[in-house]
Amino acid sequence: MKYFILLLSTLTIISCKNEIDQKKDAISKSDEPIETNDPNMNQMVSDTIHDEGVMLIGKVNRNGFKKMELDSLFKASYSEHILDESGIKELAPLLKDIHFKVFTRSCCTDSQREIPALYKILDNANFNFDHLEMIALSHDKDTPDGLEKGFDIEYVPTIIVFKDGVELGRYVEFAQESLEKDLLAIIRGTGYKHSYEE
Repeated sequence: MKYFILLLSTLTIISCKNEIDQKKDAISKSDEPIETNDPNMNQMVSDTIHDEGVMLIGKVNRNGFKKMELDSLFKASYSEHILDESGIKELAPLLKDIHFKVFTRSCCTDSQREIPALYKILDNANFNFDHLEMIALSHDKDTPDGLEKGFDIEYVPTIIVFKDGVELGRYVEFAQESLEKDLLAIIRGTGYKHSYEE
């Protein structure tokens, strides 16, 4: 009996250590650079509203959020997002054929909260980031290349979920339940409506 209790205790400790290591790995992913050869990626422009500020514009990836003052905001929000573990487990196997087109604005507080949370969720779901397109908008919700055209973006962030080139739904600005659960509802087609949808 003593050996059984000792074995059970050892297995529990190992299991907890593995879970902690996995969480550390996921957090460290937020620090990994993502390479790109696109010279138009992660462009910065002056923020015409906030004095002496800068903002991302056009196509961006995680590296864009590591520029200047955006880096500390990204890291703080990434760290602060408490993962919905059950939502992640349900979401992960469904993401294989999913593509996201995300419209954000780097100076927007909702975007500063939701975009790092999205990255953290996708990191923990082992998502293929080739299926994520991130577009940073100006204060007028446009880009120099017109990347927003045809998508009717009113609020940011707007996370558009696609499967086989067909829009399944949108997550807009803030969660109805949690970001994980809202994305699940969109992918499963349960009649999810975003915050501004009638």
